[in-house]
Amino acid sequence: MDLNGKRVAILVAEKFHEEEATAPRDFLQSKKAKVDMVGLTDEIITGKYGRLELTPDKTINELKAEDYDAVIIPGGGAPERIRLNRDALDFIRAFWQTGRPVAAICHGPQVLISANLLQGVKLTCYAGIRDDVILAGAEYLDAPVAIDGQLITSRTPDDLADFNNAIFRAMTTGFLDDEEADMDVLSALELAISREKGAQDFYLQVASTVVKVNIQNKFKYLATVESEHFDQLSDLYVKLSQGKHPRVDPSITEVGKKTVDASISGEEALELAMQSEQKAYDFYRNAALKSSSTQAKEMFEYLASEELEHKRLLSIDSASERAGKGHFQWATYWDVPPGMEHMW
Repeated sequence: MDLNGKRVAILVAEKFHEEEATAPRDFLQSKKAKVDMVGLTDEIITGKYGRLELTPDKTINELKAEDYDAVIIPGGGAPERIRLNRDALDFIRAFWQTGRPVAAICHGPQVLISANLLQGVKLTCYAGIRDDVILAGAEYLDAPVAIDGQLITSRTPDDLADFNNAIFRAMTTGFLDDEEADMDVLSALELAISREKGAQDFYLQVASTVVKVNIQNKFKYLATVESEHFDQLSDLYVKLSQGKHPRVDPSITEVGKKTVDASISGEEALELAMQSEQKAYDFYRNAALKSSSTQAKEMFEYLASEELEHKRLLSIDSASERAGKGHFQWATYWDVPPGMEHMW
């Protein structure tokens, strides 16, 4: 399996870490990916240790998020410069919304901090910016590689082998069990339809059980969205199967066989829901990667990005529950789903 036809952007600037930029580039090129080294300008830049000069293949203002399958942010002194560039932040925010892999190593997460993308995510990084990512709302992990949804992170050049392999997997199969990864498009659609129905039922049950109003409303919102996903996927199944209708088993859901009763806490419900959204993302991401149907691919990519956004919204309430704070103490306007302002 290779990356023929895939495009990757590596963001670089003056004082980039030479190895953290070139090792992923060389690895991905060996897998037949098209890799663009992207600078803030088209001027020659020099690496952190002065060992390498590099002429960017493209400049940041030339990029379109939809043209790339992954973005990598190496460390060194470059992230301090990239994070000050408005075009770079606009691009990384736009790419983030696609749900496709974003990989950052060492000081790379500094760019994601300035793009305001780390709220509620788990990641690793150079230990010297650990407190910075925590203050930005992330959970820090000390590990060679951390994977949370679309985000892949590593600490130092010593972790490059794990970093590169994680990027490759994210661009080929995603992080899904082999049994589900081998499904054909119609089987994947049918499973997704059942899961959306099961998730909808679970969210409605939680909304009628938990005590806190803000958590009730979050689950009511998610149930409404899952219902919309169910309809969209069902319509696509009918089109691709030439008029057949999917079999629906609402007992199939990412939350497993967990029964919702009066004993379930808000924190437990939120954790189960976040696990569900992560599994849904992995499933849709894999389905998008292997789909030969353009319609199905676009649908799966859209749903993958939606599930990540749901997980992020849930993580805000989860962190609030753990910290014993009210949601309104630190939520921002953008934490409120459009059209649901009256519920917060």
